[in-house]
Amino acid sequence: MNRSEFLITLGIIPCLVLLSLAALIPPSVAQAQLADSPWPMFRQNLQHTGASPYSGPDAAYLKWRFATGSYISSSPAIGPDGTIYVGSHDNKLYAINPNGHKKWSFTTAGFVISSPVIATDGTIYVGSADNSTYAINLDGTMKWSFTTEDAVTSSPAVGTDGTIYVGSNDKNLYALNPNGTMKWRVTTGDALPSSPAIGADGTIYVGSYNNSLCAVNPDGTIEWSFATGRAVTSSPAIDADGTIYVGCFDGSLYAVNPDGTQKWSFSTSDRISSSPAIGADGTIYIGSFDDNLYAINPDGSQKWSFATGNLVISSPAVGADGIIYLGSVDGKLYAINPDGTQKWSFTTGDAIDSSPAIGADGTIYVGSHDDRLYAISQEMPINWLLIGGVIGAAVAAGLAIFFLRRSRTVRTKRR
Repeated sequence: MNRSEFLITLGIIPCLVLLSLAALIPPSVAQAQLADSPWPMFRQNLQHTGASPYSGPDAAYLKWRFATGSYISSSPAIGPDGTIYVGSHDNKLYAINPNGHKKWSFTTAGFVISSPVIATDGTIYVGSADNSTYAINLDGTMKWSFTTEDAVTSSPAVGTDGTIYVGSNDKNLYALNPNGTMKWRVTTGDALPSSPAIGADGTIYVGSYNNSLCAVNPDGTIEWSFATGRAVTSSPAIDADGTIYVGCFDGSLYAVNPDGTQKWSFSTSDRISSSPAIGADGTIYIGSFDDNLYAINPDGSQKWSFATGNLVISSPAVGADGIIYLGSVDGKLYAINPDGTQKWSFTTGDAIDSSPAIGADGTIYVGSHDDRLYAISQEMPINWLLIGGVIGAAVAAGLAIFFLRRSRTVRTKRR
């Protein structure tokens, strides 16, 4: 072997080694990351900012509404093909086509208020009150289920390595492998209805009924626990600088540094269950049981507040144009300008505690306690039945006038 052949061989060997290592990586891990879609999970992204790259409608018209068998507290997710996924208290997860027609439904043994998350391979993960987390294929069949010891009302998150993180009311945060086996679990001391957010370094943040916000390392060890005044059912949001924001039943929004120390807190006059959203300029938006949406500056000072007609449990979503979308227990979905003034509102038939999702075409999707998922769009849809009725009525009126005039003409001639 001459020198040139030797050098070529040296170059080939590392490539072969890399190819061999790549072949050893399970396909499920490579395929189970978060889907690239307009709204793939609760709060849109792993940091739970609630911010969309798309703008919503300038006016609110009903595009369609889809009826389930009970009320909807789950927040919708949107797949890459536009399919909308949402859970219902009728124990089902629904897949709905962009035209509002049912694609399929998947039945669990308990109500589904957990919000689904979609992975890159199309797998949909969702929790149920039957104590299970489900992995569901694109065709609506079950891939696997993982059972905990209590209800799963937390919404799952899929990490960059494919790990699925989800809280359970059995007091544990679970890390699941893409094949449904348990990677680890960590006990926080009380129920976890809060949904985990994941930082840039892989740290998992989740609230608990044990009056704390927990930071958990990717290996399942607790990094720190931040004490709050009461239970935390709000899901945390993470800013670009690593600050973690979370609401609390003590009526406060907490800003927590990445090391677990308090940066500041902002007080409302009632409980907070809503999860915060973060605007492009760093403004934090959060709802309160005192009927208000608050806009809070990054330094913790109030920017403005917007009064709805009842409790705000829904978590806000922020469009690319800065418009904030929010549901209220008064049954309305509000669009609020960045200055705190109302842009429009849309009335459903009952309370809204589902959080809105924004589609690529600007359609807003939100569930209601009137058992329906609403699609609200910019353009007034064409009602062909109404148009047909109007045309029919016009034709009938024209014929009536024609025959009336003809009758009069005949009578005149007879005279």
